Amino acid sequence: MPPSKPKPSEIAAEAKKNYIPYIRDNFSDRWPPTSYTCFSDSLPAKPPPRYESGERMNEMMYHARFAFYERDPVDLAIEWAAGDSPIPVIMPAHDKRPGGDWEAGVMSPEECLCRRSNLFATLTTPAAGNSLSSNYPIQARAGIISQNVVVFRNGPEKYEPWEEYKSLPVISVCPVKRPKLRDHDTKYAFKDEKELMRDKIRTSLRIAVYYGYANLCIGTFGLGSGFGNPPEEVARMWRDLFLKDPEFVGHFNDVVFAFEPPEGPMGASASSSSSSRGSSSKHSSKHSSSSKHSSSSSSSSRSSVTSDLETFKHVFSPAVIHDDYKGSKHSKW
Repeated sequence: MPPSKPKPSEIAAEAKKNYIPYIRDNFSDRWPPTSYTCFSDSLPAKPPPRYESGERMNEMMYHARFAFYERDPVDLAIEWAAGDSPIPVIMPAHDKRPGGDWEAGVMSPEECLCRRSNLFATLTTPAAGNSLSSNYPIQARAGIISQNVVVFRNGPEKYEPWEEYKSLPVISVCPVKRPKLRDHDTKYAFKDEKELMRDKIRTSLRIAVYYGYANLCIGTFGLGSGFGNPPEEVARMWRDLFLKDPEFVGHFNDVVFAFEPPEGPMGASASSSSSSRGSSSKHSSKHSSSSKHSSSSSSSSRSSVTSDLETFKHVFSPAVIHDDYKGSKHSKW
């Protein structure tokens, strides 16, 4: 009988009891487990330099390029960096609890990362010089940057420990949660919620610019059942800030959107089916029903992620971008 899939609560307990103290005691000099609260209003990005004539200094500017993957953003960012400059992940955060419900069974991105890293330790340890004694609650137009989050195991598919630890920066910002929607849940019903979501994305980009990150990895920020923001509207916000907003144009080079269901590439169905196969005949009907429910939930999650990723690909496609730019001052790009 194959081993059962470990419970998220057990993985969290192991991380808190063993891995986080070990990393703190042995790697703090290399990877300080600290963080800073950043307030958006105090971090407006300065436009890239220009000549006196007003012409852009092309050698000082980036022209953002975009890619899309159905992968875990943390794994992709670590693999992408590969010893070069670190690539930050923009992480949807819980506004009141560090790591959200990471010690329970919640499978949102922040919770999943906390179980496989020391993110919880960094979020709860403001660095010297931090403007606040505690990072929480995170204010509406603020975020937290943890520049040295140490990852020590795989994601929720297997939770296998790594022989070599890796680190990456994480920018934690709270997306708008479950806004009121209209037009078959494709648009925001209230302008205030839409603008707040735009401000939260702007906050994450201001933090990235302030700390000098030209490449970014972005997961399902504000999407999915946990947050419920409309994918096409969110995609347009990202696109317009990257490509149209003078504050950010020229600051970013390569931007990757990496979406993956929180259960991992295999979803919940594998462990559920093994559990079902190993059950006795007396309980087979109950386990079969549970397995079908888990498989259905996993399938729905994957379908939603794939659909959201396709929406982003469409919004960022050159044809759509250039049509939107017709008649604008950027039409020559």
